Amino acid sequence: MKFKRIAVAVLSVYAATTSWYAWGAQDQEHALGHIGDKEVVTETDVSEYLDLRTDLRSLSKNVWGVENIIREMTLTRALVLEGESKGISRQEGATPRRFDDIYAHTVFQQLRPECAPPADEEATKKFFANNPKAFTIPPSARINRVMLPKSSTVDGEPAVGWLLNQIPTVGMNNKPFDDLVAKAKTVYNLDPQGDLGWVMLSDDIPLMRALANSKEGDIVGPVNEGEFIYAFQIVSRREGRVLEWSEAAGMAANRAVRYCREQGDAKVRDDLVKKYGIKVDVEAIRAMFNRFEGRK
Repeated sequence: MKFKRIAVAVLSVYAATTSWYAWGAQDQEHALGHIGDKEVVTETDVSEYLDLRTDLRSLSKNVWGVENIIREMTLTRALVLEGESKGISRQEGATPRRFDDIYAHTVFQQLRPECAPPADEEATKKFFANNPKAFTIPPSARINRVMLPKSSTVDGEPAVGWLLNQIPTVGMNNKPFDDLVAKAKTVYNLDPQGDLGWVMLSDDIPLMRALANSKEGDIVGPVNEGEFIYAFQIVSRREGRVLEWSEAAGMAANRAVRYCREQGDAKVRDDLVKKYGIKVDVEAIRAMFNRFEGRK
């Protein structure tokens, strides 16, 4: 009997359905982020920010999402402070705000470096040879997922215990992962169950970083995050690789410009984080979700 390797990990994930944001603005003075020693970002600040940035509300459903909202807010505030210190003017008639996205964007555009394409083909080939990271395709995987509320039951058993017991049977080829998916769909179907398609295993997302170390056929789980419990199956996998010149030649000049901007933007962000002492308190964010779960 062939055994698949089972990877058990506690990971951050970015799919959930119930948001602490529904609390409203009461009892939300806990600090979730810091800008130096003088300013904090509270739960109230986040609620008010999301009143304006409705496009970000879906991220407020889990720890990973709120962490990224706080990163955006703290960087926005640092850009506002940097712009004010440099005397960069706001749009005429604009009302100053702590987390002023429009003004922050104006400041960011002035701080980022100029990026010009290589002068000719020789310069383009030199850039290609000297910057393999700019032409690297990250690994990707086709992923199946089971997602269950921890408060739910499956066949009369708490979801956490049920999933914990089911994963070894899948790992020993005694039970298809699709059977777990089918059962999970009868309990919860507000988010996708089963095939998530091909996903880039990017270093930018904690879960994807963890899955990047998994092999084809692996089962990753149980994954405990917030109100949900997860399991993942790596159905197929494509390794990352560096493009050949014949593959990259047609877009290498444009890629040089984009890569310059990516590196320049990252430097601007890193410099602001260091200068203004930006910190995101992930433990405070987790505590916020624990309080939310306790109130249900």
